[in-house]
Amino acid sequence: MNMPGISNKTVIELSKRGSRLFRSGQLEEAEKVYLKAKAIDEANPYVLSGLGDVYRKLNRFEESGKQYDAVLKIDPNNIFALRGAGDARRGMKQPLQAIPFWLRYLEINEKDSHVMVRIADAYHKLNDSENAIDFYEQSLVIKPFDPFALLGLGNVYYAQHNDEKALQCFEKLLAKNTSHNVVLMTMIGNIYRRRKEYDRAMDYYEMALELDPKNNFALFGMGDCFRGKLNVERAVFWWCKILDQEPDNQSLWTRVGDALASLDRLDEAVEHYNSSLKVDHDLYAMLGLARVAQKQQDFEKARHYCEQALELDGENIRALEELARIYEASGHPEKAQAVRDRIPL
Repeated sequence: MNMPGISNKTVIELSKRGSRLFRSGQLEEAEKVYLKAKAIDEANPYVLSGLGDVYRKLNRFEESGKQYDAVLKIDPNNIFALRGAGDARRGMKQPLQAIPFWLRYLEINEKDSHVMVRIADAYHKLNDSENAIDFYEQSLVIKPFDPFALLGLGNVYYAQHNDEKALQCFEKLLAKNTSHNVVLMTMIGNIYRRRKEYDRAMDYYEMALELDPKNNFALFGMGDCFRGKLNVERAVFWWCKILDQEPDNQSLWTRVGDALASLDRLDEAVEHYNSSLKVDHDLYAMLGLARVAQKQQDFEKARHYCEQALELDGENIRALEELARIYEASGHPEKAQAVRDRIPL
């Protein structure tokens, strides 16, 4: 006669125990307890939601979603399951499927700025900037200095090249928040660099490098600012710091080779082009070697490198133009014209 009551009491006790284990980070133990409770009452919303939370924390998002979905079949307005179901889809990288759950959640709990940011992030991933901006702004009405909303909104504006609005978000966040400092400093630096305000950009990169001396985004930005200021020597100095950390950064080996060649540091340029080619084939490193050989009046070697580049891409305009220049410089105008005739219109 008392069995239903006893079973119900057992489920409640197990659910509470599972919750305590979950909060203390003992996820596998929490799963076992919740599964015992589910074996007694497979439709209990607290047990199912708790199990969903455990699976979500364990990154078992598909299993997590099934638990929340089971709750919603019983109680379509369960706010814990609605939020959890959205979070599970987010973990499964299904932003389009996550959004409807979170929107239903907001109909009930309309002041949850955290979920508004989640929705905005999902719209941003879907390249729906209009809705992303709308939900970030709704969140900021409730929490004006929410770091995730400011960062997300700034990222949307940054992607749109709306530099003024992006700067407003990033600088507001930087003034109030310390947890995103290096990321923010480099992004603000990138905006000023994009606007060719090199000195202001370098101020932010230097601030970032004080906190993280090996930050490659800031190191690259410093180098590119000096390139923009026509100080190629200093650009090379900063970019080489990245190559010390990233020996497989092929495009940067070639970029530094080009910079060194422009400074007539030809032996060093050759070393950098060859380092690029050690990583993989690189048409632009070959063209760099061709330009160095031409500067050294070694026209046969220069032609050889151009022809190697054209083996990679027979219609590459830069390679054909370079080969034509080499023939011209070496006293073969007819051959130069024949190469120019190959350049696609």
